[in-house]
Amino acid sequence: MTDDKMSGTTAKTSSSIQLTHRDERTFLMSVVQSLVRLMRVRISNRQANHEDGSIKLNPSKSNLSQCTLHERTVSDVHIYDVIPPNQAEKRSKKRIYYFAGGSWQEPPSPQHYKICAKLAKDMSDTSISIVSTPLAPNDPAPKSFPVCQNMYRALMAEAEEAGEKVILAGDSSGANIALCLVLEALREDSEQEGVEIKQRPHPVAIMNVCPSTDLTRANPDIDKVAPRDPLLTPKIIRLTARAWQGDWDPADRRISPINADVSLLAKKGIKVHGITAGCDVLSPDGIVFRNKCAEAGVVGEWVHWEKQMHCFVLTMPYGLTEAKDATQWIVDVLKKE
Repeated sequence: MTDDKMSGTTAKTSSSIQLTHRDERTFLMSVVQSLVRLMRVRISNRQANHEDGSIKLNPSKSNLSQCTLHERTVSDVHIYDVIPPNQAEKRSKKRIYYFAGGSWQEPPSPQHYKICAKLAKDMSDTSISIVSTPLAPNDPAPKSFPVCQNMYRALMAEAEEAGEKVILAGDSSGANIALCLVLEALREDSEQEGVEIKQRPHPVAIMNVCPSTDLTRANPDIDKVAPRDPLLTPKIIRLTARAWQGDWDPADRRISPINADVSLLAKKGIKVHGITAGCDVLSPDGIVFRNKCAEAGVVGEWVHWEKQMHCFVLTMPYGLTEAKDATQWIVDVLKKE
């Protein structure tokens, strides 16, 4: 991608976070946002209906953009490796594990599969795997997170044995899970310091798209952003947070990464990249999290796109310019890892 394709103002500071600001919005994206606002009630009223535990995924071939899926199970969690066309199996030295958003209650959407297929085809040196985590309401965080922790440790051990570098990536609630898994594992490891044990492996980076970082939903800026958000409302995000938290305190670091010790990321050299959007009620907390990373010296590249909605990147399959640019930015950033 050429520089003028991702034009914007990049902050030139001594911060460990390289931040780019963009504020353009095409007419087509304005139309899409207006349509989304009209359908918001219908979207938010969808009822989760799935089995307990890790959900078996079976997307249509059209959503895979000529790619195929190879299913494997790791610690009771179904993992789906995305295999590009004309490849029996993709072997590489780098792997992205993608956690799809969906309010912690819905499996990956057709748009998620298409974006992961694009990553698989565009990043020839990188394998892409979709993680099917156990979801609420059947499996809220107190039940799901320990399962995911076991899976995380197993995946990292597998990668170390295979000589693979790992990146965790996700959007919205999926980004929340990715962040929490790494931060909690780092906390556990930090408590073992001084003990004669083998150093445990972790990813080299985390990519967050419109992450949900604080389940208390107490940030006063949420209500200020709300009139501009065509998709989410303060009520919606409080209900989805409640569905995931179960009987845990919403401020618990295992579900609110904003309260975790992010300095452990810097200490381990794990980069944190991300995208926030100005028309997204989750962006105020995402920005607070980004700033905490900067204060702790965590290295990363971030884009804040002022006139975009929550997870606008998922409109990439429909050809929207901003989503295509943002997807290409993700590819370019992760290719450097």
